[in-house]
Amino acid sequence: MENLRLHDFRNIRDATLEFSPGFNLIIGENGHGKSNLLEAIALLATGRSFRKATPGAMGYHGKPGYRLKGTTQAMGLAHKLEFSGEKQRQTARLNGKAMSLASTMGQALAAVVSTPDSPGLIQGGPGERRDYLDWVVFSANRQHAATARDYHGALKARNKLLKIGCKDVQQLNAWEEQLATLGAIITWRRRRVINKIVEQIPHFLEALALDPERFLLRLSCQLDRFKDAIEAPDLATHYRQMLEKSRGSDQRTGATSIGPHRDDMPFLIDGRLLARYGSRGQRKRFILALKLTEAKLLQESVEEAPLFLLDDPVAELDREGVERLIKLLRQQEQQIFLTACNTGEIPRLEEPSSTFLVVDGAFQTLTEQMDK
Repeated sequence: MENLRLHDFRNIRDATLEFSPGFNLIIGENGHGKSNLLEAIALLATGRSFRKATPGAMGYHGKPGYRLKGTTQAMGLAHKLEFSGEKQRQTARLNGKAMSLASTMGQALAAVVSTPDSPGLIQGGPGERRDYLDWVVFSANRQHAATARDYHGALKARNKLLKIGCKDVQQLNAWEEQLATLGAIITWRRRRVINKIVEQIPHFLEALALDPERFLLRLSCQLDRFKDAIEAPDLATHYRQMLEKSRGSDQRTGATSIGPHRDDMPFLIDGRLLARYGSRGQRKRFILALKLTEAKLLQESVEEAPLFLLDDPVAELDREGVERLIKLLRQQEQQIFLTACNTGEIPRLEEPSSTFLVVDGAFQTLTEQMDK
């Protein structure tokens, strides 16, 4: 990202910032706007708030809405991204053309976000991990969002029939056919992405001083016992049979018990749950390794190095961990946006970088070279 103009976004009334192609440090006390800037950049790149905020919640208090305008380079071409939001409505434009939020992602800008809340992915529920996994899948396959939407539509329809005690076999068959077909595609895609993560993550675990042999992540799926089910058609056959077999019990509960909406992606250390048996430091470093792997996979997908947005790494790592992370980021050849309360928390940088001080939503450029 070359530059960004923010207007009435969160506590930022108006700001125009020019960024370094390397490291960009945002310094300031908590609550002054560091994370707000990262959120704005992430909006342009991903089309969504990493805080899960609505458009209305992201506007400056008392103002009707916000506007973001950024200039980027992708595939050797310059692009202009514009986002605006008011109440519950958000719109996006790419090079002056109206686009869906999902469609803009990756075409002109892509990013991976790591926040102090990211380790909660380990200790959160299965739904949080499924959502994360599907986001990584979507980053490589834009059709995944439509597949997931159609699957949940069919799931809702079958659940409605279950709750009213429907005995119409044809109706149940019709929705179960959709659930089996779409569910198989979702499971197949999730497995492929997890296999890629498992292949790439050891490098980042080792770089962050974790033993790759001790850590594991996998897809926990109801079809795991069917070793013959590898391709989507095979998976669909098993889902179809299991859905039909579960009708009686599902009608008693009024909910569908079979399908990828019941999957999980557990993180393990020494074969046991990382959430329970891993130390706080191990959990934090594991998630950073996962995020770095996500960035690597995203780069392979969009053929451009994504931005890496790192919010307050000191809250996640000790000094030695921060130094390892900075060293690792230097090797990735991507643009970095990193926040901290003061420059003393971040190791000295050798390459060109920009440093911004933010106070009450107002930004000031401190220096263009951290090592001078």
